[in-house]
Amino acid sequence: MDDPLEDGVGSVVTTSVDRYDEVAVAIASAVATATELSPLELPPLSDIGVDPEALDVLFRPSHDPSRRFSFQYAGHLVSLFGDGTLTVHPLDE
Repeated sequence: MDDPLEDGVGSVVTTSVDRYDEVAVAIASAVATATELSPLELPPLSDIGVDPEALDVLFRPSHDPSRRFSFQYAGHLVSLFGDGTLTVHPLDE
């Protein structure tokens, strides 16, 4: 995947964590795309109880297809998959 798939606010964003040095940066970038906000406008993952360093340990560098982790962040459901895929879905209001 070269670039995140994006169709604007309300759309699903899909990307690969392999494009980024840190999983948290991949998440911030994808959620920023989905919300049309700057990554700097998003709260730190640690504010919602997600440990960015633990995500790096679990989802980088090797891929374990059995791993999956999902959480709510900035009005979206963020899902990380063991194959390196990251998806961001808007939550129903």
